[in-house]
Amino acid sequence: MSRTRTLSDDTVLERATAVFWQNGYAGTSVRDLTQATGLSTSALYNRFSDKDGLFVEALRRYANDGLVERLARLSAAADPLGAIRDFLDELIAMSLADPHHRGCLLVNTALDGAAMSDAARELVRTRLGEVERFFGERLERAAADGALDPAIDATSTATALLGVVFGIRVLARLDAAPQRLGALADHAMASLPGPPGPDRAVPRQPAGQTPRN
Repeated sequence: MSRTRTLSDDTVLERATAVFWQNGYAGTSVRDLTQATGLSTSALYNRFSDKDGLFVEALRRYANDGLVERLARLSAAADPLGAIRDFLDELIAMSLADPHHRGCLLVNTALDGAAMSDAARELVRTRLGEVERFFGERLERAAADGALDPAIDATSTATALLGVVFGIRVLARLDAAPQRLGALADHAMASLPGPPGPDRAVPRQPAGQTPRN
């Protein structure tokens, strides 16, 4: 019992996240969670209500640990198109750095197809919506700066870029080839409607490079 009492929620969530990330929500049993966390079923339920409650908190922790910082940092970048390019490149680098090819827990959850609570669905929608909003705001700023066609539909283009995020994460789980993943990002950036005049090239860091802190 002493071990149960000394396990922090953060430790429990870290262990549970690894299980959900590897198996998916539907493929994770309560027994898997108790074995991974070292807590009994009753102890888990006392802390998180049920499996779905634990899953929601694991998802929240996952997003807070990576996505929040990355969006804040790139949103502050001086070059809005460079920020979009960096986001995609860092996504590729993270995908290539994972030897287990697990992809993104948020994207995996959206594609899981398993029944989940409204709270879990809303959390995934909200966090992926933050990525889409990041794209939209950077596109609007680029258009205002003259780097893109001012007539660009930033909203629909941001949605298309979110689709590229899904594509990179899913393809990396099947075939983590740097050239193929980089081609997705290259095509997405090249498809943006530039301003009249010479094309504007957006530099790309080599696929697989460790993201900057």
